[in-house]
Amino acid sequence: MWEAVRFLFFSSVESYAAFSLMLSIFRLKPLEFVWPALFSFLIMNLISFFLREQLSLSFMVPAISTIIFILLITIVVRVPILWAAIIAMTGMFLYTTFQAIVILSLFGSFSKDMQYSSAGTVVQIVTSSWIFFFVWILLKFKIGFTAEFERLRFKWEHIVVVLIIIIGLVASSTVMYYNNLLFIILVLALLAGLLLYYAVIKEREEFTDD
Repeated sequence: MWEAVRFLFFSSVESYAAFSLMLSIFRLKPLEFVWPALFSFLIMNLISFFLREQLSLSFMVPAISTIIFILLITIVVRVPILWAAIIAMTGMFLYTTFQAIVILSLFGSFSKDMQYSSAGTVVQIVTSSWIFFFVWILLKFKIGFTAEFERLRFKWEHIVVVLIIIIGLVASSTVMYYNNLLFIILVLALLAGLLLYYAVIKEREEFTDD
């Protein structure tokens, strides 16, 4: 139990650090989206933990994490999906590179089980701490890229996002159902509910304001 708690807590902190880096590189403020982000990351890492422990599908975790990052930036931060993909991939590349430097500096090499061990926790803490400091510098001195996000927004983009969420929920739930992980189905439904709320309700509010 404590292993699961430790993994979820530090992985969520790590995910928010990566998310903060993604946004700050493009001069967006991560603190404005802290609560929906932390809730999403908690669920994302819960899925990651069960994929590893129950299904032996750890190879799927990076892809799922990337999709959730893109959806979160698209739906909550209100960035067009193409730009959200660019922001997410840029941030993940830089975070992974920085983490690799930390691992090599502390341990000299990387092992497959490091992510789920005490050594992995040390790496998460050190990496996240430095990333938060780097993010603070970026925001403090207004360093980063600026872009005209709306130029890459598709007219029916919110419909595409909703369809991605629904397809992802159905596919994930099917896998979990056949492995008797009904609790994870509920968790996935909560995440989908949060994202759908921002995708549909917020979109409706914007049309009303216009």
